[in-house]
Amino acid sequence: MTVTRTYHSPARQARRQRTKQAIIDAFIAQLGDPGRAVLSPAAAARAAGVSIRTVHHYFPDADAQLAAVAAEVETRLFPQPPPLPTTPAELPDLVTAVYQGSEGQLPLLRALVTSGIGPQIRARRRASRLEAIRNALEGIGAGQAETRRAVAIVSLLASADAGVVLADQYGLTLPEAGHASAEATRAIIGSLSAQATRPKTPTTAAGPIPSTGNQPAANQDGRR
Repeated sequence: MTVTRTYHSPARQARRQRTKQAIIDAFIAQLGDPGRAVLSPAAAARAAGVSIRTVHHYFPDADAQLAAVAAEVETRLFPQPPPLPTTPAELPDLVTAVYQGSEGQLPLLRALVTSGIGPQIRARRRASRLEAIRNALEGIGAGQAETRRAVAIVSLLASADAGVVLADQYGLTLPEAGHASAEATRAIIGSLSAQATRPKTPTTAAGPIPSTGNQPAANQDGRR
């Protein structure tokens, strides 16, 4: 019986990896193109010096292209991904880690915030982070509406959107922005915790049930 052996060329593999990375870098560069709403394989091919067929070989559709860009952005910001929080007490550390990872990456963050493609990429990057934030805050046990608002604000604080605004519009350094956002997160957690331990007032469809303790009985004409 003839056995077919697969030959792996390290040099060929390295060339393929360089080609793939060049295409990803070309897609990343498109984030800075004004008015661009979708990634362009043709523009990426020209920038990377390859054929459009080669682009589609590595990234066959828009979903694969967006996934590659999102993964590359995450790698550039977090060479060592911060652990996702499992308790409310860990949320401020996540917020701080996001800003630490953003140092030196303001041009990339600005492109993510201003690009028409940015929202799709940010949604992919943030999915697991958003779920972890939601689970941690829901564990406090506060009201549904209060928790929903808290999830929205903490998710914003732990994002490029807030970092760019705090740096560009208010002149904070990214470490300062991270410290302020972590403190705000602690305040939100404290507020939710206080709401969770607050005694609940019994209600009916008509509103709160009035207290009747230690009140004298009324006589027939309504006087007590």
